[in-house]
Amino acid sequence: MQTRSDARKRLTRMAASAVAITAILGATPPLAAQSVPTFTENFKNIKLLAAQGTGYYVNFKEPFGQQCMYDVAYISAEKKGLYATLLAAHLAGKRIHRVSYQQPGGNGAICNLDQVELDAG
Repeated sequence: MQTRSDARKRLTRMAASAVAITAILGATPPLAAQSVPTFTENFKNIKLLAAQGTGYYVNFKEPFGQQCMYDVAYISAEKKGLYATLLAAHLAGKRIHRVSYQQPGGNGAICNLDQVELDAG
């Protein structure tokens, strides 16, 4: 038969285990909160600029350092300012000074454009 003292010890061990599990889970960020690799590169010339459905994509004459699926960087519909900047550069014959992109799936996966800067000259 279990005594009150034994029950308290068991309850204390269970509480300590629960605290330890909570601490471990709290220290591990959820998958959505984990950082996505971002890459920044300079001096790109637009080879192809296109729209597909509600999104856009771009291909540069100079390849990215990372292998992007289909050799393009995608631009989501909510970031159409990036597309407008690329279109302005393309129409003016300007090169891209700096471009940043994310690749959540790792090398060889889809690249998502995150930032574009134009050359001033």
